Amino acid sequence: MSNQPTARAVADKVGRGGRAAVRKAAAVVRRAPSPAPSAPAAPVRIDGIVEQFSRRLVVGWLSLPADHPPVKVTLHLGKLQVAATYATPGASMSGAGSVLRQVQRGGAPAAAAQPGLPTVHKWQLPNIPGPADDRRNSGRQVRTFSFRVREIWPYVRRKTRITVRVDGQPLPIYGHGMFLNPPHKGKKTLAELREKLDQGYLFSQYGRLQLSKKLDTEWQAQVMDLYERCRRLLQESFGHDLFFIYGTLLGAVREGGYIGHDVDFDAAYVSRHTNGRDAAKELHDIGLRLIEAGLDVRLVTTALHIHDPEHPDAGIDIFHLYFDDAGELQFPFGVAGTSVVRRQDWRGTQELEFSGGTGLAPANAEQVVEQIYGADWRQPKPGFNWNLDRTRAAKAGNASTELQSEVYWANFYARNEYASGSTFYEFVNKRPGTPSWVIDIGCGDGRDARAFGAAGRTVLGLDQSHMGVEHARGQAARAGLEDRVSFEVCDVSEAEHLRSVLAERLAKADGPVLFYLRFFLHSIPEDVQETLMSVIAEQAREGDVLAAEFRTEKDAEKTKVHGKHYRRFQSGDLFGKRLREDFGFEPEHEEEGTGLSPYQGEDPVLYRVVARR
Repeated sequence: MSNQPTARAVADKVGRGGRAAVRKAAAVVRRAPSPAPSAPAAPVRIDGIVEQFSRRLVVGWLSLPADHPPVKVTLHLGKLQVAATYATPGASMSGAGSVLRQVQRGGAPAAAAQPGLPTVHKWQLPNIPGPADDRRNSGRQVRTFSFRVREIWPYVRRKTRITVRVDGQPLPIYGHGMFLNPPHKGKKTLAELREKLDQGYLFSQYGRLQLSKKLDTEWQAQVMDLYERCRRLLQESFGHDLFFIYGTLLGAVREGGYIGHDVDFDAAYVSRHTNGRDAAKELHDIGLRLIEAGLDVRLVTTALHIHDPEHPDAGIDIFHLYFDDAGELQFPFGVAGTSVVRRQDWRGTQELEFSGGTGLAPANAEQVVEQIYGADWRQPKPGFNWNLDRTRAAKAGNASTELQSEVYWANFYARNEYASGSTFYEFVNKRPGTPSWVIDIGCGDGRDARAFGAAGRTVLGLDQSHMGVEHARGQAARAGLEDRVSFEVCDVSEAEHLRSVLAERLAKADGPVLFYLRFFLHSIPEDVQETLMSVIAEQAREGDVLAAEFRTEKDAEKTKVHGKHYRRFQSGDLFGKRLREDFGFEPEHEEEGTGLSPYQGEDPVLYRVVARR
């Protein structure tokens, strides 16, 4: 007979008020290993609970002896098993940091009270506040697990019992008991889901139902082709080997091919730089070169997202790594392990066979994988979650907002072209008293600069994007406007250069000048705007005009057509006040609202001002 007390006995000891807490706080799952021929082994008790169950994420933990073999945890919709993972100890691949990211007592987000923690998403709430050291009050080893469940909901009914199980026995789910009933009825059935699973579909690491990457040969061919193109370009232009990293490397080492529930293709190179800032600048430069080669590129904080415009659903991510001054390999995106690869460990790359082709991998691949994923990397973890499992990241190598913006706009100008001026151009151009000399600051690909030139004005367009300026010059030449419209690369955060450029143009002008800033002030940081406006105020003469249009704080929550780049929302009223009091311009026209620049279904809240010195 087991000497383990029952839940009822424990509840009797803690009193009537504690019974519900005990029922929610722990479960007892007995696991008996195969008995020896002589005598049965003593049962091994595994306690556990699902702490969090939201529409996208499930997080839980088990408490068991440290020497217990790996424990498989499964997710079931009724009788149908839809996902499985392993519970693992420590921060590595375990989700152990989940409690620290949640709502504290009193309702304040933990991230707000604990600087440096990831932002809490609305769909993750509410969750349980835990001890500061995340002990879970267990004297035994704690192993945690997680599942992504974003797309299970279309296949369930209100009466479907959703369970998380160990050895077939359900774990308690905090706030629900031993199973959870969905809050809404889906439009599909479990029979349809079972058919999908039988066809090789599974839930990805983001919880989406997809054909296993092991079986999706069309995707494999597309990403391998894209990888080969990027590999050649990085070698030819930068002398870097582009090798497999993160999930792609893990699959290559552990499974000899793709991981079925992965969602993308990961590659990396080792920068020659030993500091994060220069390594991030090099990543930015590589992004610009890939854009020139005709690829669709976006720079985020720690990687380049690359797509072939002809196959937009297949992309690869390129990460930058670097050895710091201490000789340790640094990952700006981060790692979930605790070991370190040192410069003396690095033995370059080697070619290996891979699904759909060949590619490069580090010669010391297993050592690199252990640094990335921890010592338990051989255990499959379909529920692995970087937001929960990351142990450290080399944030010094993060790409700045300015670097990200430059790549964004270079990519934008390479793929978008406008045949006519903007609505703001039309408004300013037809106003009486608009100067015949224009300085278009943040001109982009020269859309409005060309329109002003076609209207008979002399225009200088300024932009920090070399690619934007190159496109602007080419389009102006094709339109026959070279005699009236010119362009120059200028970073307005560099006050001396900006001052020189403005002074030179003002000296040439035989009358008032228009400083024109459309959709530019909300694209630069506040300190850069301060530099820009101070230099304009210093250089402007009596009779000069400033015209600006930008998004206000009232536009912050509205959906954007182009939503993946930096924007800073500010007060139009405050800007108008500062024009008068600090910069010496008197507004002749001010308005704020929608209807000023509708675009592809988006109608932003804008502040529009025309002011004269």
